Amino acid sequence: MAIINFSAADFGVLALELAGYSDAMITKTSERTNNRRLEDFCGVGTQTLEQLFQDIQSPDLGDFRVKRPSPIEVVHALYFLKKYPTIYGLAARCNNGTEKTVLGKAWMYVGAIQALKEIKIRWIFDDDGNFDESSIVSVDGVHCRIQEPRTQPSSGWWSPKFGKAALSYEIGVATQHNKIVWVNGPSPAGQNDTKIPRGPNGLMGRIPDGRWAIGDGGYRGEPSKVPTKDTYNSDESKASSGRVRARHETVNPRLKAFGILDQVFRSKGSNRMARHKTAFEACCVVVQYGLGNGSPLPKA
Repeated sequence: MAIINFSAADFGVLALELAGYSDAMITKTSERTNNRRLEDFCGVGTQTLEQLFQDIQSPDLGDFRVKRPSPIEVVHALYFLKKYPTIYGLAARCNNGTEKTVLGKAWMYVGAIQALKEIKIRWIFDDDGNFDESSIVSVDGVHCRIQEPRTQPSSGWWSPKFGKAALSYEIGVATQHNKIVWVNGPSPAGQNDTKIPRGPNGLMGRIPDGRWAIGDGGYRGEPSKVPTKDTYNSDESKASSGRVRARHETVNPRLKAFGILDQVFRSKGSNRMARHKTAFEACCVVVQYGLGNGSPLPKA
């Protein structure tokens, strides 16, 4: 089946019209302002919209492939991630079906975007998949608020960052490349940070001997794999690791710019953790597209 194309320019006009801007407001405004309007509405620029629209049609996605995507529905799905409206607010904005139907379509596209994680977020560091530096990745945790599961009340959900229930994810960013290369989670936010990377599918098992990650104080106890600032023995090493950590800290605000990660997650039921994982990984994918479309990370 042939891939349906929709240009970046067309997406720019469509998304702004869906956001409520008139033709006159669009044409009489600078490109810079229109781009800001677009990112405020659905969290992405026109190039990312075009690429996402094409890539969710890839046969590589298997059952998650969207064979005949609607440009309007793609924009609305990203609006859902960005603003995280209630089901009623989403249905009113989309004006194309019942609340249940509209929400189901949004999650369908979010699931397709998440499926792109296997393509966009991979443990590679250059075009040949080789490591070309010693400190290969920076790592840090991200907490996202949830409603505490009533059937599983526990202090293990308690996040010291929020003082409320949350989930924790681990994000790895290549130190010398513009790439998110590692996403792990979710885990209850009250779990010790060092348990996640040491787990059976954790980060420690991915770091080759002689290489290391740069983490914050939460990763104490793994000096050979994740040295922290307390383990460096030179001012130059401390300054370099500080720049890497500062660079990494610019990733978290990009993720939290999506309301579905910044607000309290409202989904209920036995699949709520899987749903949150879908949303989180989809947002990571969208951020990774943005890194390659004019919004790179600062140099370490």
